Amino acid sequence: MDYKPIPLKSKNDFFKNIPGSVYHCLNDQYFTMIDTNEEFLDLVGFSCEEIAMRFQNRLLEMIHPYEREDVIMKREERLSNCSKCTSNYRILCKDGSYKWILDHCRIVKDAENQETIIGIMLETTEIENTREALELTLDRHRVIMEQTSDILFEWDITTDKVLCSSHWKEKFGYELGIYKLSDCYQLPYLHPDDLPKVEKLSQEIQSRNPYLTTELRIRQKEGDYLWCRIRISNQFDEWGCLNKVIGVIQDIDEEKRMIENLRRRAERDALTGLYNRAETQKQIKNYLEQKPDEYSALFMIDTDNFKLVNDKGGHLFGDAVLSEIAAGMKKIVRKSDVVGRIGGDEFTIFIKNISSAEAAKVKAQQLLDIFHHLFEKDKQSVAVTCSIGIAMYPRDGIDFQSLYGSADQALYDAKNRGKNCYTMYEKNGRERFLNIHNSSLGAAIDSDVRVSETGPEDLVNYVFQILYDTEDTDEAIRLLLEIIGKRFEVSRAYIFENTDDGKYCDNTYEWCSEGILPEKEMLQHVSYEDLDSYADLFKEDAVFYCRDISKLTSPAQIALFERQHICSTLQCAMMENSSFVGFIGFDECTGTRLWTKEEVGTLSRISQMLSTFLQKKQAQERDHRIVSQLRNILDMQDAYIYVIDKNNYKILYLNQKTKLLDASAKPGMFCYEAFFGRTLPCVSCPLLHEEVKEVYNPKYEVWTRVHIEPFQWEKEDAYLISCYDITAYMKD
Repeated sequence: MDYKPIPLKSKNDFFKNIPGSVYHCLNDQYFTMIDTNEEFLDLVGFSCEEIAMRFQNRLLEMIHPYEREDVIMKREERLSNCSKCTSNYRILCKDGSYKWILDHCRIVKDAENQETIIGIMLETTEIENTREALELTLDRHRVIMEQTSDILFEWDITTDKVLCSSHWKEKFGYELGIYKLSDCYQLPYLHPDDLPKVEKLSQEIQSRNPYLTTELRIRQKEGDYLWCRIRISNQFDEWGCLNKVIGVIQDIDEEKRMIENLRRRAERDALTGLYNRAETQKQIKNYLEQKPDEYSALFMIDTDNFKLVNDKGGHLFGDAVLSEIAAGMKKIVRKSDVVGRIGGDEFTIFIKNISSAEAAKVKAQQLLDIFHHLFEKDKQSVAVTCSIGIAMYPRDGIDFQSLYGSADQALYDAKNRGKNCYTMYEKNGRERFLNIHNSSLGAAIDSDVRVSETGPEDLVNYVFQILYDTEDTDEAIRLLLEIIGKRFEVSRAYIFENTDDGKYCDNTYEWCSEGILPEKEMLQHVSYEDLDSYADLFKEDAVFYCRDISKLTSPAQIALFERQHICSTLQCAMMENSSFVGFIGFDECTGTRLWTKEEVGTLSRISQMLSTFLQKKQAQERDHRIVSQLRNILDMQDAYIYVIDKNNYKILYLNQKTKLLDASAKPGMFCYEAFFGRTLPCVSCPLLHEEVKEVYNPKYEVWTRVHIEPFQWEKEDAYLISCYDITAYMKD
């Protein structure tokens, strides 16, 4: 015989007067319902007859399967002691959805002493959805915070003590301990050369400069030093007096060493490894500005008849000769001396602390011998000689320009005497130099100076300095592409950056010479899949050079270049952690072009600089986006969310909803002061009493359900407090 349960009454006058969704059920294994009110039926959408036929009046059958066991367990535990039971679960509705409800129930006994259950339900779907979204947000925030390796520190000026976060030991391998910052010369973990920076920083802090930055080296446990960037800001007490300094220590060792490596490479001539023209002048000038007490000697050296060497053996052979000459020069000087290539076949040697003019003449003769014997044992004999002009400091000049002018005049005298000799500048014989035309630094002297092939080292230095000093990377890159494009007379200079998945690239920067149409707008979201393994075009040196586009083997690649009217191209890959992330290119649209080795080397180095600074900019933008997104997510939550310091209850952050509730509440205030107008922590503070979950605030006349989560906020121990408005439920 089929079971036909009796439909619920839903007409009981007693239930009509109870606010909320009320049900009355047996205390059996199914919680079989006896009666309910209209609000319960409105909540689930079923009629009494539908509940009877579909669920046999069993409340348990309406509860989400995942929560049934928990509901049974809680009721067995609580109701057996005749106490109230509160459960949070989902209940099935007629439209197939589940609603979250908060169920308050208790045991009652009828006239026959039979136990039944009466319960009141409050819908909490919106609150639960908000909670889940917030938990997801907090998880994301926690992941973000755990990813950073920056070190936070605090200097308490009143006690003159410094404390650091735990990342210090992870980074450097030892505990920082507590040190007095005022006596900066006793800080054992700083590089001795950087101690003056700390003293200067301390002075600037005392001058109330709100934000300060410096870079210095900190010792690791093994004894090596890491470059770090220190950013600090001041905090003031209620009387406006400086009482604390907080800051961040960021590891920039890899960045610093990369920049130093680029700087070093920018100082060197690509072919010979000697200082380039600009750096040679800078090194000598800086030394002379110190007004040294010792003698010094400046040698101007020009290779005689070098054009004949190039004509006979070709430019590659000429490059080999210049490399050997440079190697020979370095053998007869000390590391402290300056040896530079200042023109195609011109060199300068500056010898510091030389004993006398006679010692300079001995050194000049050694140079002549090096040139004379350089290739005498080779199968292909090459006769190479040089002319040398010598000037002595301080006799012939006390600054760079005057000393160089004297050595330059002496060099021309040596050339006029028949070459392959040296001449010492003589003040008493100045009249024989008067009619000699002075050359400028790096001017051509009887040589085949191929400016574009020797590499514009001044341009490399300029590019580096612009990127290093700029505050607007975008504008600097656009300017530099124009300068580089004009300097090398290319048709187009540009940068392509890959998408995060590496499947596409976008033309993000472009400069075009006069008469060349821009292509940037047409080259967005270009698919690498359609270009036949484009990244493979870049060889081990990360350079793709094609003199004649028609010689490419891929029809897709040829079509790409032909659409842009490109005849020749030189492209340099941008790499990040050994991954291809884009490229910087230079096109020729007026005909095929032969790029020299030096041009390729120079443009490759410039491209590396651009790539390094561009990736740094991108990393900063990514970090900024992550932080902004996190704050936006918290601001979008329909809950009063704020963060307080675990140690002193000071507010560290408020979301938008909290700010709208009370515009006078600000970070830095105590939470009990801002929200309750108290001078001391609240007696019933949820932080002190775990059982307190619902809080009434008379200041705003708001009931909230409070959720507290301990976590790290910018590396500080803190509480994230989420307050859900339940005023409407409490009034009911």
